[in-house]
Order: sequence, then C-alpha cells, then structure tokens
Amino acid sequence: MDALAIAAAAAWLLVFGWCSALTSRPALRAGTADPGQSLSPARPALVNLSVTRCRLNGAAYPATILDLAAGGYLAISEPLPGRLWCDVPDSSPPGTGLAGSERLVLAGARALTGSRGAPFEALAESCASDVRGRWEPFERAVRAEGRRAGITRPRLSAAARMLLYVGAGVVGAVVFAAVHGRAHSGLWAPTVTAVLVFVVLAVWARWVGRQDRLTARGAALGAWAARAAGDMAAPGDMAAAGRMAGLASAELGRLAWAVAVGAPVQIPGATPGLATGVRPGRGRAGARTGISGQFTGTPRPSAAWSSSGGQWHLVRIGPAPFMRMHPAFWLVLAAWLALMAYVGSLLPGPAGLLVPAGLAVGSGAAAVGGARGVAARLARPAEASFQAQVIARWLEHSGTNDDDSYISCIAVDDGERSWSFDVSREAFAQLALGDTVAVRASPRSGKLLGLMPARGWASGAPATAPAGGPAAASSEPGAKTSEPEAALGEPAAAATADAAAGAVPPGVVPPGGRWAQPGGGAATPAAGVLLSPDEVSAAVGRPIRGTGSMTGAASVVYRGEGITVIVTVTDGSISSLTALARRRGQPLPGVGDEAWLLNRGRTAVLVAGGLTAKVSAGGSATRSLPPDALARLAAQVAERLPHHVTLPGRQAT
Repeated sequence: MDALAIAAAAAWLLVFGWCSALTSRPALRAGTADPGQSLSPARPALVNLSVTRCRLNGAAYPATILDLAAGGYLAISEPLPGRLWCDVPDSSPPGTGLAGSERLVLAGARALTGSRGAPFEALAESCASDVRGRWEPFERAVRAEGRRAGITRPRLSAAARMLLYVGAGVVGAVVFAAVHGRAHSGLWAPTVTAVLVFVVLAVWARWVGRQDRLTARGAALGAWAARAAGDMAAPGDMAAAGRMAGLASAELGRLAWAVAVGAPVQIPGATPGLATGVRPGRGRAGARTGISGQFTGTPRPSAAWSSSGGQWHLVRIGPAPFMRMHPAFWLVLAAWLALMAYVGSLLPGPAGLLVPAGLAVGSGAAAVGGARGVAARLARPAEASFQAQVIARWLEHSGTNDDDSYISCIAVDDGERSWSFDVSREAFAQLALGDTVAVRASPRSGKLLGLMPARGWASGAPATAPAGGPAAASSEPGAKTSEPEAALGEPAAAATADAAAGAVPPGVVPPGGRWAQPGGGAATPAAGVLLSPDEVSAAVGRPIRGTGSMTGAASVVYRGEGITVIVTVTDGSISSLTALARRRGQPLPGVGDEAWLLNRGRTAVLVAGGLTAKVSAGGSATRSLPPDALARLAAQVAERLPHHVTLPGRQAT
C-alpha cells in the first residue's frame, strides 16, 4: 500500500508538472506580423498584458491615462519639457464606450485633478500609493477584459482543473489507506494526513488554474506591439513632443503605446513606483499572499504626492506609527543596563572593570536619548485640530504568518507635515485618496481623537468611489515634510476651486461636512430624541447609528464599531446617582442645573428641568475617546432635556 501511495502521488505530480510546463508558454508561437485591425487598436493596458505575457505591470496605469487624454476625456499639456500636466476638459465625450478599467482610471484621475489640475506623475503614482484601492481593481478589470477580448485565457481549463482535483482526492484516499494500514491508532491520524495531502495538491492546482496565459492572438499582439513601439518612441519624436506646449491626440496615443510596451520614454510617471518605492504588478506589488494565494497585505510607500497647501509636492513617509517605541523605553533600558553594570563590577579581574564601563556608557546614552525623547513628547500639545488631505492607504502586516491580522492605515497631509493613523476597516473602505478630512489628534500621544470627512460619513459607499469614513485608533504623527514620516503616502487630489474659495479654519469641517453643522441641519434630532447619530458620531469620533429605545425605560442606544452610547432619562430611578456624583464625580460647570463626570470620563450624570439623565459609553473603543466626548454630549442633552423628553405620567415643558 505504501508503494501504491507513492506511485499515485508521483503520477499526480507528473501530470501537474506536465500541465504547468505546457501552459507556461503562449498557445502558439507568434511572429511580428501585424495582427490585423481587430487587435492593432487595442487598449494600451491590454497591450501591456500581452507584452508582459500576462504579468501586468505598473506601466499599464499611466498608459491608460495617456490613452484617455488622447480620446479627449482628459487634457494633458507640457508647460515644461518632460513635465506633463493633466486637467479635466470643459467638455468630453460620453464615457459609455469606455471599458471598466478605463472608467476606474478616469474616475481616479478626475478625483485628484479637481478643477486645478495635477501633475501627470502624481496621477500615475496613485496606483502605487494606494495599491488596494487603485491598482487591484484596475488589474482585475484588465485581466477580465483580456479574457473577453480573446487575448488571454486560463492556464488550465475547467476540465483539467477538475481532473487534477479528482486526482488529488484519489491520492488522498490512497494515503489514508496506507497510513491506516501502518498505524493502528484509529482513524484520526490517517484522516488528518489524507486531508492535508488533498488540500496541498488542490491548492497547487487552483494556484496554477487561476493564472492566465496568452492565446495565439494575444501572443501576436504582444510581438507586433513590441516591434512597433521601437518606431513610436524614437528619440527624435520624443524630443519634438517635449518642445510642444500641448500634445495632440495622435502624439498622446503614440506615447500611451510606448509607455505600455516599456519603451524608454523620458517622462516622469511613465514607470510608477520610482517615487513611492512600490512597483505595482511586480509580485502583486510586493504584497503578502496567504497560503490560498489570496492577496492580503499591501506594501508601504516611501513617499506620496500631496496638494495640501495649494501646491503639489512629494511627502516623504516612514514606518507605521504603531511600530514606534515609547521614549520611556530607553529610560527603562538605561536602568537595566545600570543594574547590569553593577552586577558586572562584581566580576573578578579586568572583566570587573571593562564590562561595567561598557554597560555604563550604554546606560548613559540610553538615559540621554530617553530623556530627550520624553521631553520632546511632553513639549507637544495634548490636542490639535486641522484639515488635511488623505494621501495614502495601505494595510500593515501585524504578525509573522498568514493567520495574523492586517491593520488598515491611512496617511494625511496638513500642508506642513504628514500624519499616519491606523483606522477601522469601515473607515479604510470609505476614505479615498484626495478626500479632505477634519482631524482631531493628540501630537503628544499620537492618538487619533476624531476624523470626519468634509462631506460627512456615508452610510454606504460605491466600491469604485469610496466615500469618507470614520476612524479612531492609536497612531503617531510622522516627521515633517523634509524628514521621514510615520505614514504611508500616495498622491493626493487637489482641492477644488470651490473648496479653496470656501476655506475654513483648521479643525473645522467645511460646509457639507457633518461634524459641525451650522443651525443644526442634518444633525438636528427628531422630536423626542435628545441626540442625533450625527452628533454622537462627531463627539466620539466614530460612525454611530441609533438602534432605538430600550424596552421599559426612557433610554436610547447608539452603536458603532467598538462603542455603545446609552442616554437614559428618568424622574427617580437613577436620581440616586446624583448623591454619588456630588461626592466622587468631577463637576461640569455650565451643564444643566448640575452635572458630573464619573467612571474615568465614561459616564456623565446631569440634572436639568427636574429630570435626571445619564450618558454612558462602553466598549473597547472607549479607551481612545476624545477627552471631552462625554462632556459635549452631556451639554447637548442638558440643553434639550426639558423640551425633548416626555416620560410616562409627565408632560414635556
């Protein structure tokens, strides 16, 4: 039986290897003949897919931008030799004829250019700065279009994959019989072994089957495009184009093809990843993949484009903030080294002098560094509010294996420095590059206290154009623009002219936002409700939804990710709390008739208009609540309590 199991496994591996080798090359060898009118006008992204033999690389993204400009959907000029500038034209053709990949690129380009335009390099690098939001959807769309166009097809057909799966099952069954015949300890060991063998073989078959290979048409297109690109990207032609104030449609089309096939075009942005340090398409942009082959993490860019402050500029970015050590660590290390130096002084001979001396020097250096770090930390303000622009999105790996989690991170630029924060998955999915957000953060601790987009939180966001979302998690500010920063960067969108004209002071959400809303607006609660979900969201810095009243009590519950806020009002059932609050609570002057904070700022008790109210917050996210969250909510409740609440047997005043 052992020999049979070995033979079955060897036969399966032989068939698998033969299929892998056979499908690693194009279906037919193709020459460099013109593939005909059906494929010669193919989109640059499909040309790149053919030239790279199904290994789509980052050049496909800027090539698509140039091709869209050639079609009139974008306007590209060259104010300086070799520097392209992109604008949105006043009028453009309808986008009904665009492919899915082109619509994704066009939406991203228009979001970043706004009404003031953007450098072509910033648009091209956006796919490297936001691999998860820009490059991955684009790559999936291009691969699907390649299959529909007959340029590529799966390496293994459905029948071949099914045959390999069945073979893997047969091998697993033979292995089960072999192990069961040798070990008489029951069914546990042979079952686990057989399942493990089947899973490994099936994953291999699935991994190969999910890949693409060129068809004969695709191979012909790639060979012809590679030959034709040499003529398109001649140095004389590129130099002539560089002297023009604007590029004509035909020249933009030639540039798009030249970039797509990898010709040496001397245009910044033609090869995304040079500024950000992330090369899309190279091993899935260097990202991590799990044992199932599914893409998980995304790499961290080293720089990003930002238009915050009115001018486009590159922002250097460093490691994620949660990986930094508290400066007090160096003081602890200094004390430990000093203790080791004392222990070393007890050693006999010269070692009793040399070892303590070295440890003492190390202890002193650690103490000086720790003291300077703590002093710098304490010199920072406890809280800062500002407007910023989202310039990067990425997933940071938090462990060492495929089972560990990934942390969603964003980077924002306030015009002077960049900040990085780890955010909730909901916020990560809703925030997009170029979004303007109002940020409340603690430079001293690095915590994100509140984050609100200019247009308010979306209850649901389209997959291709995510709306702003909330975030609250520990983070730390990065260094200034001239230094490495603790955030990942990505090209940020330029603010629109309307936004610039209606600029608001830092820390205030502009009109259309839902953090602070003049005159109430959408934040005004309905009759009988003390707080609206918008007001609770603004106070706690997280998206909150109202879930209704609690049965048997005048209570309203608001829930969000990791937090629950409950507002309870009564004549007497919680009035006994006032005595305890007077003795142990922290008074809140100016809130109702009387008000106090309890439970380390997580509970507020207040009396107003003869009613007693309690506002309490619970959940894992309460550790990162803004310091004044409960005080703000208590003030709003006290203002409306006598007029908004009617208890059983009591008329509202």
